[in-house]
Amino acid sequence: MIQKIKKIGTKIKNMLIFPYTRKPDFTNINKVLDYDKYWEHRKLELRSQLNPREKIFFNWLGENSSVLDVGCGNSPLLLKCKNEKKCKVLGIDISKKIISVQKENGIPCEVLDVTQSDITGKFDYIILSEILEHIKYPEEIINKLKSKTKYFIISVPNTAYFHYRIGLAIKGRFPTQWVYHPSEHIRFWSHKDFLDWIKALNLKIIKHKSSNGIYTLKNIFPNIFGHQICYLCKVK
Repeated sequence: MIQKIKKIGTKIKNMLIFPYTRKPDFTNINKVLDYDKYWEHRKLELRSQLNPREKIFFNWLGENSSVLDVGCGNSPLLLKCKNEKKCKVLGIDISKKIISVQKENGIPCEVLDVTQSDITGKFDYIILSEILEHIKYPEEIINKLKSKTKYFIISVPNTAYFHYRIGLAIKGRFPTQWVYHPSEHIRFWSHKDFLDWIKALNLKIIKHKSSNGIYTLKNIFPNIFGHQICYLCKVK
């Protein structure tokens, strides 16, 4: 009987451990967020596989289309689009070191901070994958890029995800917002917030899909059970 009680107690304890809420290391904060060092820490090499949201992006992208990936990082998405969908691709990122990695794999890339510089050229799709939450004024970025594309493909973390809700209620910890520096995540949306935000920017959402979360529930009730949510938006 005691062993059964212990097992039940362990199960309850495990249920209350939420990986998306944690105590940040406030004693280890650098004054400046250096993205070259950030990528050195995460390994300076192209990932071997697409992550779940990139698989959604790939399925949404048209054959022989032109694609710009803002904040391309070490993603293999542009390489896969170039090789398998014959897309004309361009990647931009703030980190010189990660751009070198993309170029080594044959991807046209530029070192560019989209908040400070203008982008030349026009594209069928502009990808903004997990980047808007890192920008102080993402509205300005969307408005600046509208004339450059027909479609935006966007993903953002859903702050209303149930792990975050319960973690805040039970553990008293705010949703995970940074790993290396507090300025990593500075804007936050729930799924419902994001729908209204996109509408206010005069974009039309064609479709949306949760790239991860709780099984089939993540797309039935995305505001609660979708963790990262992808949006295909058309410029009106």
